[in-house]
Amino acid sequence: MQPKVETYTLLELNQLVKNTITEHFSSSFWVIAEISEVKEHYSGHCYLELIQKADNSDNIVARARATIWAYTYRMLKPYFESTTGKMLVPGMKILVKAQVFFHEVYGFSLNISDIEPTFTIGDLELKRRETINRLIADGVFDMNRELELEMLPNRIAVISSPQAAGYEDFVSQLTQNRFGYRFKITLFDAIMQGAEAEESIIYALDRIYKRANQFDLVAIVRGGGATADLSCFDSYNLASHVAQFPIPIATGIGHEKDSTITDLVAFKSVKTPTAVAEFIINVVNDAENIYLNLRDTLSRMASEKLNDIKIELLDFAYRLNNSCVLQMETEKNWLIKTTSALSSASKLKLYQSNLMITNAENQLKSHSITAIKNTITKLENMTKSLKSIYHQKFEVEIQKFSYIGKILETLNPINTLKKGFSITRINGKAIKSIKEIKSGDTLTTTFWDGQVTSRID
Repeated sequence: MQPKVETYTLLELNQLVKNTITEHFSSSFWVIAEISEVKEHYSGHCYLELIQKADNSDNIVARARATIWAYTYRMLKPYFESTTGKMLVPGMKILVKAQVFFHEVYGFSLNISDIEPTFTIGDLELKRRETINRLIADGVFDMNRELELEMLPNRIAVISSPQAAGYEDFVSQLTQNRFGYRFKITLFDAIMQGAEAEESIIYALDRIYKRANQFDLVAIVRGGGATADLSCFDSYNLASHVAQFPIPIATGIGHEKDSTITDLVAFKSVKTPTAVAEFIINVVNDAENIYLNLRDTLSRMASEKLNDIKIELLDFAYRLNNSCVLQMETEKNWLIKTTSALSSASKLKLYQSNLMITNAENQLKSHSITAIKNTITKLENMTKSLKSIYHQKFEVEIQKFSYIGKILETLNPINTLKKGFSITRINGKAIKSIKEIKSGDTLTTTFWDGQVTSRID
């Protein structure tokens, strides 16, 4: 007869495990792990999958589900992002304070109550250095920066979201430039933040590559936002694509602090989309200045050359006239001497010789005077043409100054206030957020035609 074996239902076994864990793991533990998956639920909860990989490979040696409940996540999320400048994303290492929990239905998990951002900062900086060193080792770090930009880059491929304010600022700054330059702008739509941003931007680069001969410059722009939204621009995959791209790339992704790795490998990196537009405008303006300098130099050289030719022609005419006079005097003297020695038959020959000399003199004088008149006429026509060109340029400059005056009038802060805007200050400092106001503060609100003082109760 077989001995009696103690049996459990699955619920009873799970309850036993739960009670054992609750009894022996009542306190919290600080745990180091890598995020494999992160999801923010509409309810405000954050669900994560945590893993640990082997030291010398990517093999996963441990895995656990984790939860940050909404009331905790509302505090931890802004604290972590403001400190690290990054969002919680897959692949990130974190140090969290968690309590072990076991549920009869959902099994083992960790409830996270705190997070240490300084640990992640150290790990992120290590990864950043590893990525930069990897790009240098691959020999691609300086490739895009060493490209030669076209002298007149007016065919611009833009990678951005069409709804982004940064894209609108870029287009406005470029198309309404103070010099009246014209640009051909082609948008390649991409997601500029979040988990899908990296893949989306690389896909946009691939589409531009297929039409590479149609563009002079690629601009990657996005509006302002949290620094945490920029994590994709530190990825090796995106930075490698940018570094090896055959067209110069300018970045303006709306950050004011440290540059991303994508910024470091790009041909040109500036802080904002409008700064990218201004960079392009300045490049074209530099080319225009070179052209204008060359034009002025050519005009001056042409004027000097014409003046030299005029002097040479006058000198030639003077020497030709003297030569003709001298020759005629010589012939005349010879004829006088010959006449005295000749017979009456010689007189006819003398008459014929005088007639020939007179005709030759008239022809030479006529030819010299005509050549000089033609040269003077050409010089006068060129002078009139140059005066017309400088007059047209003067009119264009007047129109530019008039346009700039209108822009300055439009940008007058008083006009902005008249549209219904106002400025609220505390102790002379403008308020940008309601978080800056506390009870008892005295506010001064400025309208276009006066001020109002109020107190917060």
